[in-house]
Amino acid sequence: MKIYKCAFCGADILPGYGIMYVKTDGTTLRFCSRKCFVSAVKFKRDPRRLAWVRKRQK
Repeated sequence: MKIYKCAFCGADILPGYGIMYVKTDGTTLRFCSRKCFVSAVKFKRDPRRLAWVRKRQK
């Protein structure tokens, strides 16, 4: 079983959890929660500017 990383926050996604989003060009993005999915796809937010994102660089 493979453990994926969230495309937005970098959290681990266990098998059977999360959201897999396939773009029209065929690339797949995996998100750990709806919060990450909406922030990335709908609002097009930059994860480096959000305080709650683990992948944020200091």
